[in-house]
Amino acid sequence: MKKFSLVFLIITLLTGSALAQTADLFISEYIEGSSYNKSLEIFNGTDDAIDLSQYTLEFLFNGNTVGNSVALDAVSLGSGDVFVVSHTDADPAILAVTDQTTSNGSYNGDDVIILKKGTQVIDSMGTLGVDPGQAWTCDDGSTQNHTLRRQAAICNGDTDETDAYDICAEWDFFASNTFDGLGTHSTDCISVGTDQGHWDSLKAIYR
Repeated sequence: MKKFSLVFLIITLLTGSALAQTADLFISEYIEGSSYNKSLEIFNGTDDAIDLSQYTLEFLFNGNTVGNSVALDAVSLGSGDVFVVSHTDADPAILAVTDQTTSNGSYNGDDVIILKKGTQVIDSMGTLGVDPGQAWTCDDGSTQNHTLRRQAAICNGDTDETDAYDICAEWDFFASNTFDGLGTHSTDCISVGTDQGHWDSLKAIYR
């Protein structure tokens, strides 16, 4: 048996479940509130700091396949940290935890948002080329006049921007202009190396 397979088995037995690891950045919170209260939180759940200069947000309006592109600031986002991009004229409570502002992110509930690394899609909201009407909806809520937070069990983004979009499968919904969770993200995802003490203990068991 390969070393990783045995360690994987040990962790599975100790935790009761298989590892769910984060491969790249993903959108962890979405605010579409009144006026210019628009904000996106991007989470780094990997083990390493990530250079954000490689990443862009794209906003595609009303079913169009071409829209506005916003390059993220060239900063290093640490493991477990978030980066918040908000409209320049958002509420002061949003701006207080914002890392980058833009006037190109005036999206509404029916628009598509894509996070890219270079030309690679690493997360998306909505279905490219589709205008759903007022919003993307499901039984629990919609992308219009709501705050959405990525469910703690979600460890990676939706990399297929053309698939049918089911927001209830990955998001929790909060009332319009809910800002109190912006700037932090809670996750159930386990990342090997995050807790060095536990990892060293598992290696010792293997030896």
